[in-house]
Amino acid sequence: MSIAETSRVRVVRVERTAADVTWLMGRLSRFLDGESSVLVPVGGDELPPAVVQDVEDRVVWLPDEVGLIVRTSGSTTGTGRIVGLSATQMRASGAATRQWLGGPCTWVLGLPPHHIAGLQVVARAVADGRDVVTIQGHVDPSSVTAAIEQAEQRHPDGRVAISLVPTQLTHLIDDPQCAAALARCVAVLVGGAPPTATLLDRARNLGLTATVTYGMSETCGGCVYDGVPLEGVRIEVADDSRVSIAGPMVMSGYLDEGPVGPWLRTQDLGHWADGRLIIDGRVDDVINSGGLKISAPEVLGQVRASQMVLDAVVIGIDDDTWGQVVAALVVPSQQWQGGQALRDAVADRLGRTHAPRVVVETSALPMLASGKVDRVRARQVITQALSDASAWQR
Repeated sequence: MSIAETSRVRVVRVERTAADVTWLMGRLSRFLDGESSVLVPVGGDELPPAVVQDVEDRVVWLPDEVGLIVRTSGSTTGTGRIVGLSATQMRASGAATRQWLGGPCTWVLGLPPHHIAGLQVVARAVADGRDVVTIQGHVDPSSVTAAIEQAEQRHPDGRVAISLVPTQLTHLIDDPQCAAALARCVAVLVGGAPPTATLLDRARNLGLTATVTYGMSETCGGCVYDGVPLEGVRIEVADDSRVSIAGPMVMSGYLDEGPVGPWLRTQDLGHWADGRLIIDGRVDDVINSGGLKISAPEVLGQVRASQMVLDAVVIGIDDDTWGQVVAALVVPSQQWQGGQALRDAVADRLGRTHAPRVVVETSALPMLASGKVDRVRARQVITQALSDASAWQR
């Protein structure tokens, strides 16, 4: 563990190890009790001294209530925001999750503890007076099964919860023993990126209480579960489909900008269906091609429905003729038939104007530690493939 600090801000490198998580539990306990110093957890390749300098250079507003700084992933732009959270906001988030789950749980940690989803796993356990069982090393079926079995023994009620990203869940439920262990959990929270309907159907058919979470660092993590706002959360969907959120777990503000007021206007687009919030994508997921506005999530849905890919990401690539063209970075499945066949499959459902004009094959999508697709890196991969003529192009 490495540490760098100023008079009030303390940057600490926290990895997914039992020792680091034990330290983090103690530090979060003091934070929730009102300690005045500000914790900035970091991980991966980040160096605490460099992060301290970044925070000092960018922060223009740091209210007394802020005791935790979380930086957003910047999966689209490559530049994350600096989010200030208070103990009151984190406690409200934890209490809302506890109510949804029907009481406290022992938590299994398989996510990076310096990102909000993993950090909240630890914070919820601290607030509930429960343990965290940390999966050290690779998160695979055997390690997850063992961690769940350990967690079941930590408290007489045997209530266990785990938070995963879709990529993890996909691999874990392929193993029957791990799937059975996950099915014993009170909840398997799935967030970080939208899971496919196929994945959710598989998980639920295996008996898992798979709960899709929607939220962000700015809301202390998930604040809408399976489309239903948690206790105290208010959602508004504007005429332009932009989603806004209010509630006791909404951040104090962007420390590199200022307060946001009671309503956080997100970058997400959504709609209501049967009383549940459906997220349709992000504002920057709209591809402007030849005067048409094309929804990248809608195209992605049809790319996945073709069954020719294991996973994919769809983005807009600048083009001199069309302004932007639809491009897909895909992980081929055994049913892969090539870029033209994929374009034809999407065109059959959405029309030629919406079908990918650029298709690039890859063995795995570039991912951030938070579980989101690294769209900046994906764009670079597609651009490089166009440059070296390895992309399929129409």
